[in-house]
Amino acid sequence: MIGQIHYTTTPKYNFSQIVEDIDLSKKFIELSLNTMSEIKEKFFQPSISLDGQFTDRLDEQEDTVEVNGKSALPIITRLEPTSDETPIMAIDASSIKVGETERGVICAVRGAVVWNERKRYKYLRVGPFPFHITEESRKEILRVLGQYSPITFNSSLSFLIEVQSRLCNALERWIQIIVSRSISNSIILWDGALSCSSQNGHFDLLPQILRYARSNSNTILSFSKASTVKFLGKRITELITKQKGPCLLEIDERALSISSRRNLRLLGKIYVAKLSERGYAFRVDVDKALSREAQLLVIQKLLGNDLVFQGYPETLRLAHIFSTFTASDVIGIQRFIAKRYGLKVVSLPSIRKALFGPFGTGFFGD
Repeated sequence: MIGQIHYTTTPKYNFSQIVEDIDLSKKFIELSLNTMSEIKEKFFQPSISLDGQFTDRLDEQEDTVEVNGKSALPIITRLEPTSDETPIMAIDASSIKVGETERGVICAVRGAVVWNERKRYKYLRVGPFPFHITEESRKEILRVLGQYSPITFNSSLSFLIEVQSRLCNALERWIQIIVSRSISNSIILWDGALSCSSQNGHFDLLPQILRYARSNSNTILSFSKASTVKFLGKRITELITKQKGPCLLEIDERALSISSRRNLRLLGKIYVAKLSERGYAFRVDVDKALSREAQLLVIQKLLGNDLVFQGYPETLRLAHIFSTFTASDVIGIQRFIAKRYGLKVVSLPSIRKALFGPFGTGFFGD
């Protein structure tokens, strides 16, 4: 079935009038160029592992949310697909470590937009943008990103994980803003949850993006492959695995108990969706500023206008695929930056592997 659909590369997309109003694009490119300019004619050790790739959003790890009371879980047994040729758009981003230098590491960040109109899938890739992350550049990167990634990380996480994930988050937020303001009457799919937390006295851009979407008659649906929302100790996605799909489990917001140290705000109405009979169940957040009828209708429109693979929208699945880095992508980036910046490629011995042999692996595959 998937093989019958046309996937078309789209080299150009009309974002010009929006880009003029968004300054992150310029800052992002300047950050990339400035950090990379520091590594001319230095040693560079390429990384050949894909273990250091972030495709799931580390910055949206919520504290546990408990659902209290059985009455909070009415089951909507059936969803009827509504086919009306509503355009479906999906956004995702990822980042990966591509090598090490004497002073730090080099990572690359890329985003993807996929849209489905009348069963024809088109895509746009944004990036990749390379960054040289050091202790010195880390401070400048986090300062420039500011409100685009106001997330506090656990102190046990290394600075590389923090900066790499924040760069990925900022690029994804920028793309989300542009898409929400440049299209209309569409369904926009995200990866993650519609929640945000404050840092340094201000919140993420999420509420503003939702307003942009509503003003253009767009609706944002956010899919989570894993959720911290639990009922009697079980993940809510486990509650409808035996139900016949397509169906929804509706969560009553009044029954939610949030244990958060980060001033967490839930901006979406939480559902558990099983969109196909044999597929998986996913947490789905829908903009809670919409009426309940509008929320249900947009999910039915998604069913009627997009393919569903294993219970997951095909447009969002493709966005993940096109944003993710392959081994060939990484090799191409390594070759480009080595030639562009005159780097001397070296292969330094791994102390961990020398000491521990095949057990000497780290989070980033060193």
